[in-house]
Amino acid sequence: MKKYYFIFLILISISCQNQEKIIEKEPWIKKTTSQWPNFALTNTIKFTDTIYQNIANSFLVDTGFDTIAVTCKHIFLVFKSNDLSTIDLGSSFVNWRMYPKGQNEKDVQISQLINKNSNELVGEFNTLKNRDWIIFKVKQTNSGIYPLKIRTTPLKKGEFVYSVGWGHQQNSKLPLLIKMKMYKNLGNYYYILTETKNINPVGRSGSPVIDSNGYLVGIVSGAEGNLGVIGSVKYLTEQFDKHNIKYVK
Repeated sequence: MKKYYFIFLILISISCQNQEKIIEKEPWIKKTTSQWPNFALTNTIKFTDTIYQNIANSFLVDTGFDTIAVTCKHIFLVFKSNDLSTIDLGSSFVNWRMYPKGQNEKDVQISQLINKNSNELVGEFNTLKNRDWIIFKVKQTNSGIYPLKIRTTPLKKGEFVYSVGWGHQQNSKLPLLIKMKMYKNLGNYYYILTETKNINPVGRSGSPVIDSNGYLVGIVSGAEGNLGVIGSVKYLTEQFDKHNIKYVK
């Protein structure tokens, strides 16, 4: 009898281990988008002789231990006019502010580019897709900005996700919600199909991509033909590991 009881306990233990972790939806995800917290941001970057205003998109990440600021690495393509040829802001950098478009008073100031790399050249093919994330330490947070929590499990084919951000000529205060469907997982990035019609992709780089529960799963990177490209959180967590940033797994 004791033998069967022992086997029964083992089976219960295995069954519990095989159960999927229950994911709780972010409470705001059930509300209308106009009632969502501010998490989509844009950027103003100042160098000694140049200011780039309302350029690309950005957001904050709640690691569970700290708040990290994020945008797309290929924003450095714009900085080439400042003689920046590598992933390093250089000596002429003054400051970087992130804020919801049209709400400059709700700004977040960054203090340091964490994954700078003076050996990584700025170029279309070595900043797009595979590692299109730059991450920053935050100097000053803002209670009006909501940091997104990370989902570390990969997207499934056919799963719907949503980018939240502004296009190049979109001046409304509210960011646009774009519905997309995961088409193919290539490890550090995904190919996606855009479900929302009549979308101009120009200027949407750096937008956070969330799942149906409100968790961060990627970053808008670019497009190839009819397919969109979003960077996977997989690369983001690799950078966290590399730079000893603790996060909830």
